[in-house]
Amino acid sequence: MNCPKCTNTELRQEVAGEISIDRCPSCHGIWLDALELERLLASNPKELLEDDRHFEAAAHVPGPRLNCPRCKGTYLIKLNSLAHRGTILDSCTVCYGLWLDAGELARLAQPDLMTRLRTILGTR
Repeated sequence: MNCPKCTNTELRQEVAGEISIDRCPSCHGIWLDALELERLLASNPKELLEDDRHFEAAAHVPGPRLNCPRCKGTYLIKLNSLAHRGTILDSCTVCYGLWLDAGELARLAQPDLMTRLRTILGTR
């Protein structure tokens, strides 16, 4: 599969715990197949998260539409993460894969202030 952002760069497979992910060696974005994000965050793969923390997740800047690297002709849609508001994920409506820009996985792994307060107050 090729990177949806770099288009001509082939994604490299990496193993994070029991999950195989695809990472771009150029922009360091990560492609996750359906439900892999939830499994990845639940398993808390320290090495992968440490690698991703080296990159500052960029603020969402509108850009060109990205194509799904798995489905090829399908555009990815932009979704605002429920787990970390303001983190925009690119999702395929056909295969349900997700594209995370560099730094977004580390951001998703860190609970935001509201999540922390809900946990402390037991209102989750």
